[in-house]
Amino acid sequence: MKYDDRPIGIFDSGLGGLTSVKAVAEALPNEKIVYFGDTARVPYGDRSKETIIEYVKDDIEFLLSHNVKAIVIACNTADSLARPEMEQIFRIPIVGVVGPAAKKAVQLTKNGKIGVIGTNATIQSNAYSKVIHEYDASAEVFSVACPLLVPLVEEGRISKDDKVTRRVLKEYLLQFTEKGIDTLVLGCTHYPLLSGIIAEILPGVKLINSGEAAVESLRRKLNENDLSASPENRGCVKYYVSDNAASFARHGGIFMGHELTESVTEVNI
Repeated sequence: MKYDDRPIGIFDSGLGGLTSVKAVAEALPNEKIVYFGDTARVPYGDRSKETIIEYVKDDIEFLLSHNVKAIVIACNTADSLARPEMEQIFRIPIVGVVGPAAKKAVQLTKNGKIGVIGTNATIQSNAYSKVIHEYDASAEVFSVACPLLVPLVEEGRISKDDKVTRRVLKEYLLQFTEKGIDTLVLGCTHYPLLSGIIAEILPGVKLINSGEAAVESLRRKLNENDLSASPENRGCVKYYVSDNAASFARHGGIFMGHELTESVTEVNI
């Protein structure tokens, strides 16, 4: 079997993609990771499609400068609006989060009623509904944009006791109660940090972490293309951002579940 010890490139508009970094590092401990957070241009969720495509192209070109062997678009907005164009431009395996999460939702739902929450751009793109219906044309999909959640998470307001976050989530999520959904896609990499509160507001509803769902798709692409790291390879993560490395390092632990001990390098792309 052939092995490839080059790193995997993962990017997001800011901090949220760290939940995907955590999932990949835990599932594929021999893989090296280069992470880029485009913190100078965050958020992507309210940008036009044309602007997002331009940003994503820049992000991938930066990662390719680090000789990565595969790309994970750990941003639902970027994946839903730019991945098809990127697959035409770049000849490298690219894994998104939308497809794997949509597929998992179809596999897990029992009544065919699936909810999706995401940024304005992700919801307006209708990407999840399209992919879910490719897997199950009869599925009912109910989508709600939740623009206030990303800033709350990045401020560290993720405790179950945070009254403001709980109130905002209730206002968004109670729209699903009358729909009878049994599965909810967390269509933004920030949202898994709120899963505890979400589970209390929507008891019994299965929650799909889009970052975790993408790991199996990544593993499969690595195996199919002989790109998996050797068993002796030691995994590690290198962090790059386009602005405010100190803030990224300070808040990154919220997403990784532990303090970032590695240095964070600020770059101009």
